[in-house]
Amino acid sequence: MGLLQTIQGRLLQYDSPSRQLQQAHFDAARRLAQAQFQLADAELSQRLWQDVADRDLDVDRILNLLYGCWFQDDPAALHAADAEFQARREQELIPGVFEHC
Repeated sequence: MGLLQTIQGRLLQYDSPSRQLQQAHFDAARRLAQAQFQLADAELSQRLWQDVADRDLDVDRILNLLYGCWFQDDPAALHAADAEFQARREQELIPGVFEHC
């Protein structure tokens, strides 16, 4: 019975595209924080940043999660930092990294 409940729970879960995108940014920020801050692995960091570029993730958003959030392992802290960033971005107070190009 436990397996059936697990399968039903997974089938009924729906993540909106915006939530999936947010999770992709959170996952990238977590991996980058570990590579850069904990492991100090330049090669891994470079590969992870290349993955960010390949997946066309928002660099500004990830930088905010890396440097604007103290605890990348805390989902609540990531959500708070991301919500604040998105609100400021909507007010156009934050120019993008590549806005001058």
